[in-house]
Amino acid sequence: MLPILQVEGNSSTTSSLTSVSRLPLVYAEAIVLIFAAALLIHFVRRSYHQPERVGGTPVEVPGDSVKVFDLVERLIHWSLFIILGLTMVSGIAIFVPGSFNYILEAFGVAGSAQTATAANLTWHTDMVWLLLGLIIIHVVWDLVVARGWSYQVIRKYDFTDMGTRTKSFLGLGPQVQPRHGKFDMFMKAFHWSLAGCLVILGVTGIYLWNPYGLIGAMSPGFEFDLRYVHDFFAFLLVGLVAMHIYFAVEPINWPVLRSMVTGTISGKAYNHDYDSSRWPLEKKKKVEAAPAAPAAKTAPAGTPAMATGKSDTVEGSNDGK
Repeated sequence: MLPILQVEGNSSTTSSLTSVSRLPLVYAEAIVLIFAAALLIHFVRRSYHQPERVGGTPVEVPGDSVKVFDLVERLIHWSLFIILGLTMVSGIAIFVPGSFNYILEAFGVAGSAQTATAANLTWHTDMVWLLLGLIIIHVVWDLVVARGWSYQVIRKYDFTDMGTRTKSFLGLGPQVQPRHGKFDMFMKAFHWSLAGCLVILGVTGIYLWNPYGLIGAMSPGFEFDLRYVHDFFAFLLVGLVAMHIYFAVEPINWPVLRSMVTGTISGKAYNHDYDSSRWPLEKKKKVEAAPAAPAAKTAPAGTPAMATGKSDTVEGSNDGK
């Protein structure tokens, strides 16, 4: 654990963590099973048919490589994945005492008794602080440096594309899938849903944890409601993360998964999946070497003439449209 992050919370928090004032386990299981069923249906449907890509105009990609994510974006993504995973594991260990002990014990945290549950809570809050720090870095970097926030804006054509893809999936229309911008409607919906869950979990978690005793005493009914909301969105978050992993490892999405390691996708993958009018390529200015010496002047023997050269690199523009 990280002692510097340990902050004493509401004394009533740990004592009532395993009481009946929690979301019933059957409801939590139902949320997870609904996500599992939806992913199973998608897997079976896509195992038999992949829709044809339509829309957009293929473009020439210099160097056959398009920059998708910079190094900092990739490091933030994988760090968030790890810390969010540990946050969820520690949260489930609190919700279901004794679960995931084999993982938590590797970090010096055991669980089942009340003292162990308190230790799990401390571990959980430590991970939340780290998660909050990463989210702040992610937001600042995306807004100030990468400037890719506009690609997360949901636009009118996203709803049209979603309707087309939904009808195609259900067999109610042509078996096609429109090419999209850097993120399609479902990716955007995932990102906003993830953000919404984290905000709700953060607000309810602060109330339940009550660090430094800043929040006054809660009525039993209000605490009961907060725990229900916190637990519901916690398992909704588990389902969303599971869905994200499923789509990431789906073969059709391997180019995007690889780009989270390499930072780029091939020109073929770009033209196959993306609409260049929604995610246009941005050419960097050509860099030219200094001009060669005038032809009239003769260079001394053994001195090579100065060469000129040009280099083109291409990356996805961050001016979302």
